Amino acid sequence: MIVVDASVAAKWLLPEAGSDAALELVTGSDLLFAPTLIRIEVLTAITRRVRKGLATRVESLERCEKWLRYLDGGTISLVPEGAVLDEAVELAMSLKHTLQDCLYLAAAQQLKARLVTADRPFFERAKVAFQQIEMLPGCEAN
Repeated sequence: MIVVDASVAAKWLLPEAGSDAALELVTGSDLLFAPTLIRIEVLTAITRRVRKGLATRVESLERCEKWLRYLDGGTISLVPEGAVLDEAVELAMSLKHTLQDCLYLAAAQQLKARLVTADRPFFERAKVAFQQIEMLPGCEAN
């Protein structure tokens, strides 16, 4: 079992460093999990590229539709935030990190799963509390 955060799942749809490694997770044999927040966070990453002039509206709409197909197809099992919220709040305060990221950490802890991220600041803070966090290959220098 692996919990992936939005920084990893977005790479399934956006050509970025680490995209190949992220796609290997989708095709691998491990079950993937994430808090339901991931639905919005990945859509946000996709639409942000339009604002920044890095993608067209049409490209982004296609990527949004593909993301929603991933979700509908059960690529990721979604963990309700309510199931991990109390723990995430405690982690956010103790690690002095965002609640959103700590939802992923709390889900991994609860599931006793590995947590894979492409977010270096999150990794650095979370590794103090959770030894099973890993940086996505190809993103180590981020």
